[in-house]
Amino acid sequence: MKKTSLLVLTALLSFAGFANAHGPVRAKMTATITVDAPAAKVWDLIKNYDDMSWLPAVKSVTGEGTNAKGAIRKLHLTSGGTITEELKAYDAAKFSYKYKITEMSSSSTIKHAGQDEHIPVLPVGNYAAELSVTDKGGKSEIEWVATYYRAYVNNNPPAELNEEAADKAVSGVLKSGLESIAKKEGSGSAAVEIDIKR
Repeated sequence: MKKTSLLVLTALLSFAGFANAHGPVRAKMTATITVDAPAAKVWDLIKNYDDMSWLPAVKSVTGEGTNAKGAIRKLHLTSGGTITEELKAYDAAKFSYKYKITEMSSSSTIKHAGQDEHIPVLPVGNYAAELSVTDKGGKSEIEWVATYYRAYVNNNPPAELNEEAADKAVSGVLKSGLESIAKKEGSGSAAVEIDIKR
């Protein structure tokens, strides 16, 4: 009996060690805000995939394919960097669309563990998101859900590429974007709620 227990304990410890050494863990961040405007009016502001003038961090957008699945948009950021995204799904009837980051420029380079590491303008990997608007009796709930990993795929990430850096950057984008929409729709004091799961 003791031998069996020891074997089970050894297996569990080995699995735990493997899990800890497995690198980044997928995060799901959900940001929501309720604005005092009809859903159709809010959707009208954000419905064009190649127009993100409502997002403060975006200086301009170049796009091709408008709202068709597979459309590509390139965000030119106020910071000088760029993010390229592909439209994965678009549903005008449900006031929603999904997209994925396919390419990003770097904001800087650091030395870590003897290697040069490029810091992407958004320090994440495998980022996908959905933006949707739901009617709430004449008001609107806007939900922006992002799934992503930290940018550093190996163990022991530098501070610039760890989970905290990824969470801070993503929450900053979602929060500022939803607050901007609320302000444009006359609900400037509306609060953004953020939930994150791993």
